[in-house]
Amino acid sequence: MALRPGLLALLAAALASAAPARAADPLVDRAVQALSRDPSVKVRTQAALVLAQRGAREALPALMHAVVADDEPAVRIAAAAALARIGDVAARDPLDAAARADPDEAVRGAARKSLADLLAASGRAVALEEPQGRAGDAAARGALREALARHLRRQGFAVVAAGDPAGWRLKPAVLAVEVSHGGGKISVAVKASVLAVDSQGRMAAMVEGGARLRASGGGEKQLAARALDAAAGTLSEDLAARLR
Repeated sequence: MALRPGLLALLAAALASAAPARAADPLVDRAVQALSRDPSVKVRTQAALVLAQRGAREALPALMHAVVADDEPAVRIAAAAALARIGDVAARDPLDAAARADPDEAVRGAARKSLADLLAASGRAVALEEPQGRAGDAAARGALREALARHLRRQGFAVVAAGDPAGWRLKPAVLAVEVSHGGGKISVAVKASVLAVDSQGRMAAMVEGGARLRASGGGEKQLAARALDAAAGTLSEDLAARLR
């Protein structure tokens, strides 16, 4: 699978941050060579599994290359699993790239799971619950959740399902959605909050944020969604600063 220029730069950065190699292990060396060069899909897949079992951090460059560049989905899936098993956060960007852009749905799913497992172990996975709050309607709560998921990913978090392992559980709420009309314009003011709870059920952070937008065109729901997106951006930045 040919690497796009953007993926080449991403992979180079990830390789630069990978953990330094430890003492040579002949079995790991042979597996790395097989993963990188063997024409057999079965052999390359098995090589990735061996590297996972060995916890071979020195194999990170080969595995990170394989997860985004090997021609066969089975090998890319095995490489993703190996990267999660090894657990070095240097693999985050290649896994994220595979999760977002791999042409094979099964690979994307495997990469998403591996990324979530990796970040959960490093404390960067968050389980985002459905927003609560009496303000707004179902559309507003859905807009807040979607915006939070997007902005949290931009802040380096892995957003996982509510039942998946995570360093924190996030409990968002829509606190206010106020709409007013005047001067031929619509004004929408929103306020939202997120409560972060750690894996022991203890409160780790509580953040609140809001936004106000005015427009002469468009509907109230669209303007409210834009305002909630702006609020979600602020909330995500605050959470990134506090959840370290």
